Amino acid sequence: MTTLNRLVVIFGCALVGVGALSAAPASGGGVPDIAEFLAALPKWSTSVAVKTGYGFKDNLLLSHVGEERSAFARGSMEFLLLRVPQGSFDYMVFAEIEGTHYFTAKTSDRDAKVWIRTEPAYRLGENLKLSLPVTGYYYDQVFDVSDTDVDRRVAELKVRGGMIGPVVRWDFLPAWSVEAQAVGQRKRYDDGANDGHIGEGVATLGWRRSDWLDVRVSGSRRWRDFDRRTQYSAAGRELVGTKLKIAERDLEVRFDLTWDAAAHWQTSTRLNRVHYGDNGSGYFNYREQKIGQDLEWRNDPWLVRIGASASRVDFSVQTVGLGIEPPARITDDYVASIHAERKLSPRWTVYGSYSWERSRSNDVFASYVVNEGLLGLRWSWEK
Repeated sequence: MTTLNRLVVIFGCALVGVGALSAAPASGGGVPDIAEFLAALPKWSTSVAVKTGYGFKDNLLLSHVGEERSAFARGSMEFLLLRVPQGSFDYMVFAEIEGTHYFTAKTSDRDAKVWIRTEPAYRLGENLKLSLPVTGYYYDQVFDVSDTDVDRRVAELKVRGGMIGPVVRWDFLPAWSVEAQAVGQRKRYDDGANDGHIGEGVATLGWRRSDWLDVRVSGSRRWRDFDRRTQYSAAGRELVGTKLKIAERDLEVRFDLTWDAAAHWQTSTRLNRVHYGDNGSGYFNYREQKIGQDLEWRNDPWLVRIGASASRVDFSVQTVGLGIEPPARITDDYVASIHAERKLSPRWTVYGSYSWERSRSNDVFASYVVNEGLLGLRWSWEK
């Protein structure tokens, strides 16, 4: 896998589009023949994109102390094969490979990600669609899991897995839709500590107002059964002979708005509330509240995206410090980013991005700040 990771760094991958439609032939009398028109359309669309860039990150381990800093080279490749919807059946395959090489890192000199998704879909009439997404993935990352600034411990996260989840979408009114999905997932880690099965159910109600407002309300329930992890007591001690299970509920409200007729300005607002709990003493239980805002400005050849989010996590059982009544553990997370790109030609695009993340907690060892900047070039092709 080391060889794969180093090869991945050389390449990059990108977003893609849909193939162009050919003109419709006309039948006698100048009235287009629908069957001939559909037959003349391309059946498949293929897109490939390659990205490469150079940047700097000032806290590779997301650590409170002893931050590792390094310049890096990042590359990625993306591939999309799409069957253009013309009848009841359509199909999509998407693959992504991304790798990063850090030049002066001491703990680990790379990150890597591999993602592939295939999704066949079938339409029953104009308003009902069935699809079956199947996904496989691999991640190789490094992060700091130190308990104190004296005993520093770093974990290298290598995880692979797969998931499958049938989706049903019903457009029951012109402006209203409902979507439901059931997902099954299997995760495996190199050290086996967090191996487990994951199940999830998601339901989404959508409402669209013309072309300028899209509102979605989603509710999900996720459960995870670990193969080896045990429950913990309220004092944070492992309970031998037990098996840990997690249940999570998430409610999201999302508003997507287009602010002008030319669609140059678009925003997306998200509100989330998460309840997370275990099957034991509640040691891992927490509640999270989160808000996110994205702004996009698009005016060829320019594209600018700005995003920000803030969240508060309140733990129910975990405490910080010593004493008779130590305070409950609290974590605040803030993220901000900006991405700008300019097309140089139909094939080439230059881009730059900056991201900032801050995690604050009354547990000082769980607090950190990280900055990352990147300049790069993208080449894309589609047919």
